[in-house]
Amino acid sequence: MTQQLPSNRSERFVNSGIKELQEANRNPIYGYQHLPVLPLEETLQSVVTLIPGLMVYIALAKENCYQQQTTLTLDESAAIYLYTMGTPFYSCLNKLLRTENRNNLKPWFSFLKLFISALDKLPSLVINVWRGVVGDAASAFIGDSEHTWWSVNSCSRNPEVVKMYLGETSTLFTIDAIEGKDITLYSNFSQEEEVILKPGTRLRVKVQPLNYLDRLLIVPLQEKYKNR
Repeated sequence: MTQQLPSNRSERFVNSGIKELQEANRNPIYGYQHLPVLPLEETLQSVVTLIPGLMVYIALAKENCYQQQTTLTLDESAAIYLYTMGTPFYSCLNKLLRTENRNNLKPWFSFLKLFISALDKLPSLVINVWRGVVGDAASAFIGDSEHTWWSVNSCSRNPEVVKMYLGETSTLFTIDAIEGKDITLYSNFSQEEEVILKPGTRLRVKVQPLNYLDRLLIVPLQEKYKNR
């Protein structure tokens, strides 16, 4: 049975404005990379008191996550599922990912290590994906300029998923990714066709933003290889 997408899913694929987009992606996230990969429950011990019902969400994630494969461990698969659930867990993590002060993320580093480790095991796809910003963000994306996105950025294969959350005047990124991580199989909302761009994704503006019907600015972006 197809799940109805809740209206509060907008924060997943759309930034509330250009300021939030820039703050979320301005600073690298340092510190989680060298941590050990721990079981899901252990990665969230330091934040369990901040999110009522977190242990219930973890149990649901482990019960319902995709397990018909050997690519990911149960904890890795459950970490992705937990990330996609429409719960206060995601809202809290997403809010911190979108703030400029990375110190606030430290209690979440163990979870990020498990989550990113899971993404690293998935195939890197050359794929066109979409993401949005409420308002006019075109002035920050001049033709041929380069940008590094340091946060976890959720995109969709389907532009209609993103467009349903945009306002009257908004910006839509069409991104030719080369290392997209498709988590559709592992998501609580598979119909979102979610693809994640990992922290450190480098993007180049292919051409000047396109104005569509004086209400939608379309910015074509090309992901660049990290070592070039």
